[in-house]
Amino acid sequence: MNKNYLSLLLSAALVIISGIACGEIGNSNKGSDKPTNEAKPAADAKTKSSDKTAKLDSYSIKGIKFAYFKIPSGLKKEELIELAQKLHDQEPDTQLVLVDDDSELADYNKYAKAISGIGEIEKPMPLEWADKHIIANVQKYTSGKFVLCEGYGSSEIADLK
Repeated sequence: MNKNYLSLLLSAALVIISGIACGEIGNSNKGSDKPTNEAKPAADAKTKSSDKTAKLDSYSIKGIKFAYFKIPSGLKKEELIELAQKLHDQEPDTQLVLVDDDSELADYNKYAKAISGIGEIEKPMPLEWADKHIIANVQKYTSGKFVLCEGYGSSEIADLK
């Protein structure tokens, strides 16, 4: 029963990532800015902060597209909004997850896919990593609008165009 309850809670968190709700950002997360070999530079990187932006992964679950981008840590709110808007412009029909460290991204993705019905749960979600390194996410609301939210949750930062 306890394991099922935990799975239900984590499934609810993924639904939130899929665009159910958003609120207001409270603080700026910081973490490692170590580059990876498999990262591809994002197109149209014109500002100083987006020069260090890289697309890490993308996939689709039940028709919903997801893309993960590595971004610089310690961005100010305005810089984060500007960068998220540029990435959203590049991938306008995709929900985005913005991280400042990709050391446990593969485990996070495996878990996210598994609780969505694709694959098996091999290990628990790397919650400590997610709390520290998922800086923001862009969710598509049922109304069709895209909203930048804090971390991997639902606290709204800004509506995107």
